[in-house]
Amino acid sequence: MRVAIVTGGSRGIGRALAEELAKKGFKVGIVSRHPEGAVKSFQEMGLPAFPVAVDLEKDPPEKVVDLALAEGDIHALIHAAGINVRKPALELSYEEWRRVLYLHLDVAFLLAKAVAPHMACVGWGRILFIGSVTTFTSGGPVPIPAYVSAKTGLLGLTRALAKEWAPLGIRVNLLCPGYVQTDFTAPVWSNPDLYQAITSRIPVGRWASPGEIAKVGALLCTEDMDYVTGTTVVVDGGFLSY
Repeated sequence: MRVAIVTGGSRGIGRALAEELAKKGFKVGIVSRHPEGAVKSFQEMGLPAFPVAVDLEKDPPEKVVDLALAEGDIHALIHAAGINVRKPALELSYEEWRRVLYLHLDVAFLLAKAVAPHMACVGWGRILFIGSVTTFTSGGPVPIPAYVSAKTGLLGLTRALAKEWAPLGIRVNLLCPGYVQTDFTAPVWSNPDLYQAITSRIPVGRWASPGEIAKVGALLCTEDMDYVTGTTVVVDGGFLSY
């Protein structure tokens, strides 16, 4: 059984991705500060999962890989953990900037670097970073300069690693969701004015559910996607075509 590790796997898009991967036959490591509840839920559904209790803001990201290797060779890494600081640039402290950049971009690089040698040993691997449609819009009605910068950085990282690691059998891709209703985006969708401003620009006429994003992301981690690498897949209900 192939093993996948999913950061931010206890809630939101990360949890939905973990569930989809488990349904596709992966044994999924739920990476979170407190992954036990999510793992129990998966096991109750008959889905193979195991906890990887790591605080990515405090612990070395390499710890994720070290713990997951106890379950066997790692075949897929999905980095879905994230934070946001919704402030204009002139009000954003350097500490806030670094916190957002670190978790989204630095951790992505460190996790990928740690897991790649193990994937190379088996000649097969999938790395999926979770980006954002805001990479292509400079953000939305709420200023989020650190978040936009971090997610845009993932675009370059994806391309660079995909080119370098393709000969090793490792495929690296970027999934950019549009607007998704999760706890993470609650400060936006719970505001009627902001919600309407955004929804009016989505041709499909609504925000996505985490499951809709996860179905695409999980597919990118399968055998069928062996010729897909270095690419960015946008799942946004047509938002960018507005």
